[in-house]
Amino acid sequence: MSSGWDVLVVDDEPVVCDAIRLVLEHEGLRVAVARDGETAVRHPALEDCRVVFCDLMLPGQPGLEVLAHIRRRRPQLPIVAITGYPTAENTDRSRAAGATTFLAKPFDTTELLELTRRVLSGTAAGEEEQP
Repeated sequence: MSSGWDVLVVDDEPVVCDAIRLVLEHEGLRVAVARDGETAVRHPALEDCRVVFCDLMLPGQPGLEVLAHIRRRRPQLPIVAITGYPTAENTDRSRAAGATTFLAKPFDTTELLELTRRVLSGTAAGEEEQP
């Protein structure tokens, strides 16, 4: 049975989760939230959501481990790595763990919407964009 979720947001910062959820729900998407990696990998939305936004800095299970777990479980699922530290090292490590693309904090509504549209349309895969 489908959960009907479009997006799973994994971030320990309530303001980030709320911002993404509010913007994407305004666009008609159903958004689920997990505040840590352990919750994310057990979340029912992970079974059939269309995209995951995952912070790299999470309490407990690190974001890179969460990315790798999601990639093993759902190999074709687009994963957006969220980071406040958009370094080349984080970019490389995130891609190696399974990130499709990146969203740097802080982000604005337009940036979030454009990235989400590209990911959901399948045009963000393999992009070489700045984190």
